[in-house]
Amino acid sequence: MESEHESVSNVAPTPRRSRKKKVVTVLVAMALVVVIGLLVVTTSKGPAKTYLPAVTLTTAAGETLHSPWGTPDKPGTATVIVFFASWCEPCKKELPALSTYLRTHGTRRVVVLGLDGREDQPSDGVAFAEKAGFQNTIVVDPNYDLVSGLFNLPGFPDTVFIGRDGELIDRHIGPLSAKEFATRYQDLIERSKQ
Repeated sequence: MESEHESVSNVAPTPRRSRKKKVVTVLVAMALVVVIGLLVVTTSKGPAKTYLPAVTLTTAAGETLHSPWGTPDKPGTATVIVFFASWCEPCKKELPALSTYLRTHGTRRVVVLGLDGREDQPSDGVAFAEKAGFQNTIVVDPNYDLVSGLFNLPGFPDTVFIGRDGELIDRHIGPLSAKEFATRYQDLIERSKQ
């Protein structure tokens, strides 16, 4: 003999239950559309931009230099900073290659700085840069405010590319070939035209 419960479950759904099920299905479908739409919108925006503050730099010659890059409200000049040290083995290959590229192609619309890092004497970095053919301004970072602080770099060599408005466009950790540098450098030039 069937129990009451078994016989109730075999009964066809009433129109009221069927309507309720349709409403729930439509609401779930609408919620999925909203969630997927939000995912598409948020991922299409890309990562948040990082803007650097204006800083005061000191050249290897002891002169004060204000950061060439500007702010979103007051754009300055696009900037590349090549971080190196005279005792860094990969720097001994990278800096001459980048120097050759820069001499050949020029530095139009972009300020290129060398940052001598963690030297006992700034003159060590200057001599190293001169030997590598680097003819751009060299700044020093005796307290590692830029290397470890602002740019959070783990070592040398490293290169950062900064937009006119202070946006950190690219931060490359490790050595760059002249070809890799050229690609990033040309991208920075194109962005600086805008």
